[in-house]
Amino acid sequence: MKLIKTTLIVSALAMLLSTMDIVTAHAQSAEGGTSISFGDREQNTDAPIDVTSAQLAIDENANTALFTGDVVVVQDNMTLYAPWVKVFYLEDQSGISHMHAKDGVTLIQGEEAAESETADYSLKDDVIIMSGDVLVTQKLSAIAADKMTIQLEDGTALMTGRVKSLLRTNSKKKGESE
Repeated sequence: MKLIKTTLIVSALAMLLSTMDIVTAHAQSAEGGTSISFGDREQNTDAPIDVTSAQLAIDENANTALFTGDVVVVQDNMTLYAPWVKVFYLEDQSGISHMHAKDGVTLIQGEEAAESETADYSLKDDVIIMSGDVLVTQKLSAIAADKMTIQLEDGTALMTGRVKSLLRTNSKKKGESE
């Protein structure tokens, strides 16, 4: 009887795995995370950054600008939404060094979206690090982790921490054709 139950369980798992469709290919990274594609590989990180907010406070001594209240940051085809965004300028004020967003961040690029508690965008490295309950949605799939590091240059991201995936099953019934 145990052999029959084990065989049924293994068969059911094999059937389930064969019908699952993971929309985004996931690969284990040597660094201990899960690599995914994220966003548009055509992201222009040299494009101007447009920031809209309810309030702006500039600190010339610290070379910073603090945007608060329904902040919207747009660069090329990437949009970030947050209640609070601090912009750090280069020492010579010739450009932006990095930006820090917090208190609930949403990043949209193309048809993909990511949410987290905080986000740090290094313009020098073309990297965005999202931390705290990160959730990425791509078409009908979703993946969650503690942290996501996005490489804007090639449109990849590394999910680290406890990684969880929501997989969608094959919606076609047996015998249906495409």
